[in-house]
Amino acid sequence: MAEDVSLDEFLHDDESAEAPAEDSTGSEPTSDDGTATDRGESDDIEPATTTYAWSGDGAACAACGTVVERRWQQDGSLVCSACKEW
Repeated sequence: MAEDVSLDEFLHDDESAEAPAEDSTGSEPTSDDGTATDRGESDDIEPATTTYAWSGDGAACAACGTVVERRWQQDGSLVCSACKEW
């Protein structure tokens, strides 16, 4: 079996490419001089949306009303597999 490799082996060799440090309190990352750094976040990024939902007790299909455990997104509603347009 091969030796384990440290994660440090995958870092860039360029010292200037180091990621800004973030403290354990969850506050903004800061540079070496203590000033806040830009995380590169953009308002152009769309948040992830769900495509599937599971309910152990079952939930009604938005199209036919049948109570099912598994439903998929379709036109902004959760529908059962029989109503889903695949």
